[in-house]
Amino acid sequence: MNPIRMKKLESEIIRLISTAILEGKVKDPRVFLPSFHRIEISEDLQYAKVYFTALCNNNERKKLTQGLVSCAGFLSSLVGKNLHLHTNPRFTFVWDNNYIKSLEVNRLIDESKPKTLFEELHPEESETEEDSDDTDSDSPS
Repeated sequence: MNPIRMKKLESEIIRLISTAILEGKVKDPRVFLPSFHRIEISEDLQYAKVYFTALCNNNERKKLTQGLVSCAGFLSSLVGKNLHLHTNPRFTFVWDNNYIKSLEVNRLIDESKPKTLFEELHPEESETEEDSDDTDSDSPS
């Protein structure tokens, strides 16, 4: 399949799955606002591996994964109907550890950014400004 068409199809499938969950079409209570990051579809459109994350602990993550696996057939038929595909892809849901690692790398990069000239010349003033910014954000409005 054309790579451009494949990318469009991948983004449309993620949009449809996300919309179905947000609109409450998925009735499983274990499925609570996952964030879908990427999808890998086989060339023949038989299989699709969907990578997701969510703000949850390990126990909730297992329940969320079980909920997504149980509603995979419904989501597959929904995607097939909306996109008018000849074959509906069989979904496999996978926790996206790479996305979590990339967030950690971005955080480390942000922390290691070089100081500005002002911060190097006046380290005590830049620290007091950061402290005053923290106290301002904590006060109720």
